[in-house]
Amino acid sequence: MIRVRRQRGSVAPFMVLALGGALLATAYAIDTSRMTNSAAQIKRATDMAALAVGHERLASGEKPLEDFKKLAYGYVANNLGLDSTLAAQIDEEKLTLSQQEEDDGRIRYKVAVTFQADADLLGVEPRDLLIHSTVEVQPSALEVALTLPNSGSENERNLDVLRRLSLHFAENLVKDRDDAWLALVPFSQAVNVSPDFTNPGSRAPAGPGVDHMQRLNSWAMPSALRPIELTSLFRSGYAGLHDRRIPDRRANLLCMYRGLNRGENYNWDAAPGGQFRIYYRHDLPENGSPGANPIRWIGPNPMFGQATGVDDTRWMVADKGCPSAPLLPLTNDLDKIEERLDQMSTRFNTNYAIAMGWSAMALAPAFRGSAGWNLPDDLPRDFKDDGGDSYKAIVMLVNTTGERWFDSDAYNSYVGRAIDGETGTDGENLGLRTQRLARLCDSFRERKLRFFMIAIGEDEIENNDLGAEDTTIDGASQFRRIAGPGLARCAVKSGDITYLQGFDFAAAEGRIRSRLDEILEDIRQQGSYVRLVE
Repeated sequence: MIRVRRQRGSVAPFMVLALGGALLATAYAIDTSRMTNSAAQIKRATDMAALAVGHERLASGEKPLEDFKKLAYGYVANNLGLDSTLAAQIDEEKLTLSQQEEDDGRIRYKVAVTFQADADLLGVEPRDLLIHSTVEVQPSALEVALTLPNSGSENERNLDVLRRLSLHFAENLVKDRDDAWLALVPFSQAVNVSPDFTNPGSRAPAGPGVDHMQRLNSWAMPSALRPIELTSLFRSGYAGLHDRRIPDRRANLLCMYRGLNRGENYNWDAAPGGQFRIYYRHDLPENGSPGANPIRWIGPNPMFGQATGVDDTRWMVADKGCPSAPLLPLTNDLDKIEERLDQMSTRFNTNYAIAMGWSAMALAPAFRGSAGWNLPDDLPRDFKDDGGDSYKAIVMLVNTTGERWFDSDAYNSYVGRAIDGETGTDGENLGLRTQRLARLCDSFRERKLRFFMIAIGEDEIENNDLGAEDTTIDGASQFRRIAGPGLARCAVKSGDITYLQGFDFAAAEGRIRSRLDEILEDIRQQGSYVRLVE
């Protein structure tokens, strides 16, 4: 019995030790688990904060680091909100944000949070742990052409809306950035590429200026300055279409063309030197622009493309299908952008394909230097597949209300020749117009040139054409039916071509503004990247 009592006495200390060890292990496990969970939760929060900083850098451009730090802290605090104990000990002083720029343009942002790891159950002193997340940001330079109608449908009220929308878009594109540029492409039946502007109302300053003449002479084919169908005009004392008395020269209207046949796509990515023919308007004096007086001569009809035929009184007028506001090449100068927007005026009909072609030329590297748009040597920059670092996009606005025809007039044909392919039935010709837009879109996609369109329009509009009383025009539906399939080839995403209900731009201003904001966000995000690296 004595031996048994001794055995019981020896087990008790062992049990105490075992129980103490179990409690210690449990305490260690609980403290370790809590520290691990806290660290994991903070890591998720710093990941979200770092990504938010990266995306804000792309969306808004360069900002003071302190602004990005406030954003990062907000994301960390919001992601720790359910853990009040943890959230309470992490204030702005416990968060740091650092920035590192690489030689290749990449930027790294590191969000770090210090928190106190407590081990209350173990009875040891708290210690600080550092949790961090790093993102890599690759900003892309942005080159955008904003393409704006200056047709007969754009009265002063609608032009004011276009000015407000465009300036809003321009400010958001270029503010706080030195690597974003905007080109403005006003269009009617053609696009004016004169370096100079003449107010069509005051006719001042009268053209042509030195820059206008230099571009005319350097971009035109030699034969284009004295086209054969105007031989009778030149025999009457005019030197050629470069003569200062030609109405378009006086009004600083320089509308030129090349590559009008299907598949040529206006040769938009080819250099301009010696490549263009010149638009002019042979029409009655009452159909001209007010920018210059018409000129008169006796000769055959130049529309036949010949120097022979029945002589009659002929008139050349300033071309109101050529916008008074010229194309503004890429710039980040908001004063220049606002000035060009103020120069826009109501003109004549519309030609979307020609406007799209010139918008692409505003972004084409082939127009670099003094032989092109006369911009600094690196603008427009190379295409991405040629090693360039710019993301290029066209954003086009159109109003389809009352639309009866487009891309089907003489501006699409060489003088004296039919529009390429449009010699069959109306149905066949509609298909060819779709083809023309589709092939142009295909050429954009090949060079990774993004295209966005916002089209507004309404159907059942009263037809005011002579002899068409008591009929209506379904312009919006017709545009979608004829142009829609071809334009769809431009779209990278289904929403790239947006159709909005509305009579005109004034009726849809708020919705257009919202869509422009979405497009700009898309351009920024697609042109760059943000990735979590640690």
